[in-house]
Amino acid sequence: MNKYWKILLNFLLIYSVLMSAICISFDTVNTLKYGALDLRNRVVGVRVLSDGEDPYFFKWDQNTPEEIVDARDFYSNFPMSRLTVPPTVLLLHLPFASIPYKTQQILWAFIQWLLLLLSIILLSNTTYSIIKKKIIWIMGLLIIASSFFWRLHIDKGQIYILFVFLIILSYWLVKKKDNYILSGFILGLTASFRPPVILMGIPFLINKKWKFIFSGLAGILISFVSSLVIAPLSIWKSYFNSMEFHEKFHLLIIRPTYRFFNKSVVDGIKNAIFSANLQIEDSSIQDMIRIFFHIKVKAIILELSFIVCILILIIFLWRRIVKTKSNELLFYIGIIFIIISSFFLPAARLSYMNIYWLFPLSLIVIKTNDIKKILKPELIFVIVGLALNTMFFIFPKGVILSDFLILLYLVITTFRITNSKY
Repeated sequence: MNKYWKILLNFLLIYSVLMSAICISFDTVNTLKYGALDLRNRVVGVRVLSDGEDPYFFKWDQNTPEEIVDARDFYSNFPMSRLTVPPTVLLLHLPFASIPYKTQQILWAFIQWLLLLLSIILLSNTTYSIIKKKIIWIMGLLIIASSFFWRLHIDKGQIYILFVFLIILSYWLVKKKDNYILSGFILGLTASFRPPVILMGIPFLINKKWKFIFSGLAGILISFVSSLVIAPLSIWKSYFNSMEFHEKFHLLIIRPTYRFFNKSVVDGIKNAIFSANLQIEDSSIQDMIRIFFHIKVKAIILELSFIVCILILIIFLWRRIVKTKSNELLFYIGIIFIIISSFFLPAARLSYMNIYWLFPLSLIVIKTNDIKKILKPELIFVIVGLALNTMFFIFPKGVILSDFLILLYLVITTFRITNSKY
């Protein structure tokens, strides 16, 4: 790489750090001003569960203590609450349940940033190339940390960054420590928190990485058994039942009627039902079909379509997966399966899910022998996609187009990166 490229790379790195610092200030303001609506339902959920009630079908009223009021849950005709995470995630919140909510919100905003930075550190630590390290830091700080979807992730108090960090930690353990047992166990834990993560096991199963597979199953089992301490099987049954109602809601089978909480401050939150003015767009397949064809898609159609897509990829990649000795390749294919699944789930696919991009984009850099090989024609999809992401106030629907452009790039690159000469 000539000196001009090095100068450009150093400039971008400095610019990325400055942009991230500015974005931290925005996140601080939003955290102090708003109530992290998605964190709220998890905190309320574990508090309700601790009181011996069913958090998935809990509905507050005007006499409910503020500590267990989710003021954003104003769908009066829905039997379920807004809580959509499994009991394994509630177990993570249990030690903090009694802490004042605003304190939890500020702490979680800090932890989100910490997990993002740790993810970048782990990824950059898996390559000895200084150039690749810098590119990974630029992607992490400029593409992810400075993006509007990371602002949305922080503002909502979302939890996807935890899943991404654990997946990257699992990769780092294999790459640096050659520890398939602990790596698989951690990925199993992650799958217990976010079930679609189990898709990452497919390429490892095809490649016969049995230590990884069995330790992953052990991670799922241990996490499930641990959750029974606070959530017996009846609560797990409620979780799956509530998911059926949420599915019907997102597929527009059931429609809401509204009621609002009549207090301006709830449990220390001044804006209990509001969030920052950030563009929210749904890029799920079901919503695209509804917008363009005015058709409501059944869940079974979405599920079958997803299975077909995954089977097609597996058929085309089977030989390469079987023969490969590259862990990067197995992890890359696994994360692509997860990202594809997010488009087919019978639920909204909001932009904060794009935090997943950090891992495959970094793996492309790490796996590529000659960094110049990244400069392929399909890179234009990423450039246009990221531009649309940063200009969402001017082109709001561009956010949706951006998601599909980058998905297209990642899928195309799947076939390039699995080539041993790449």
